[in-house]
Amino acid sequence: MLDKNMIDKYRREFPIVNSSVYLDHAGVGPVSLRVKNEVERFLSRASEKAILDYDSWMDRVEEVRAASAALIGSDKEEIAFIKNTSHGISLVSGGLDWKEGDNVIISDKEFPANVYPWLDLERKGVEVRVVPFKDERIHIEDIQGLMDSRTRVLSISSVQSVNGFRIDLKRLGEICNNRGVLLFVDAIQSLGVVPMDVVDFGVDFLAADGHKWLLSPEGTGIFYCKRELAETLKPSLIGWMSVENENEFEKIEYKLKSQAGRFEEGTYNVMGIYALGASLDMISEIGINNIHERVSGLGELTIEEADKRGFNIKSPRDARMRGGIVSFSGDFDPADIRDELMKLNIVINERGGALRLAPHFYNTENEIMKFFSELDTLLGNP
Repeated sequence: MLDKNMIDKYRREFPIVNSSVYLDHAGVGPVSLRVKNEVERFLSRASEKAILDYDSWMDRVEEVRAASAALIGSDKEEIAFIKNTSHGISLVSGGLDWKEGDNVIISDKEFPANVYPWLDLERKGVEVRVVPFKDERIHIEDIQGLMDSRTRVLSISSVQSVNGFRIDLKRLGEICNNRGVLLFVDAIQSLGVVPMDVVDFGVDFLAADGHKWLLSPEGTGIFYCKRELAETLKPSLIGWMSVENENEFEKIEYKLKSQAGRFEEGTYNVMGIYALGASLDMISEIGINNIHERVSGLGELTIEEADKRGFNIKSPRDARMRGGIVSFSGDFDPADIRDELMKLNIVINERGGALRLAPHFYNTENEIMKFFSELDTLLGNP
């Protein structure tokens, strides 16, 4: 559990608290001082030693790979570094051996990163089936109703970006396993705030960039590929690091790696991995369960205050069905309110015709109340 002293300690890691009430971690999260310092340390070493420091770079890459695996409950050999979530999804959409008449299931409220790679398959005769968002949630029965013997993949966000609905991945994993359907999870709205266990949940593939709840810069993420499935995916990109003998530059032998490393085709974004590693170290230090408990509590406060004002809560009230996002609507234009609050250095967002708040563990109850106080003023409420 995070007490006040611990929260105060970690708030000092985030300079943004000195100028803003930042409640948009579902958009782009700020980086901490330790991330900033780690990047500066890497750049300093790179300028002073360059390739002479290469072995230590690679040691750190593998440490961060192991930390990424620990966060989701996988083996490190099942982790590949990617540049963003779209990259990870495309590895699967472009890598499976699709046959005309196959189908894939997605939700109608998915962020476009989890839509376009699948729609591209229609040129191969693959049908994209869309499960509707009803009552501000996805009903698993509706997913089951779309499955048949030609369903190859269910691609779903662990937490929906519109309103924070968190689907029961364990139940989905059991259904997919029983039906012979591969389960792909877009985890960008859950990693760093909601516990994840790919083995327990029966996840086959997972992708997430680090720039939201993982509090890392844009451009570096992780891709999980279940060990038994790696060789069923043909990498969309091939390079010198895709093969088993990657360091034997004068011996050409085209033998792809058997694990997730086959998807890392070329030189790493080492600086980005250093940054991600610093964020993962912080999350591990605090404990993902502590973070989840803290963010859930701030979500409860947000719902309570929105209820007092008669707003329409769009997010699940049950914390077991909610990630870090709380959204609500009312008799106002959410985009206008967002823009006016931005002028007051209160950073939130608008999605689906509602205000979307996404506080992280270092935010405070006072910041939530500051948001509502300024909202009251803008709406002319006493």
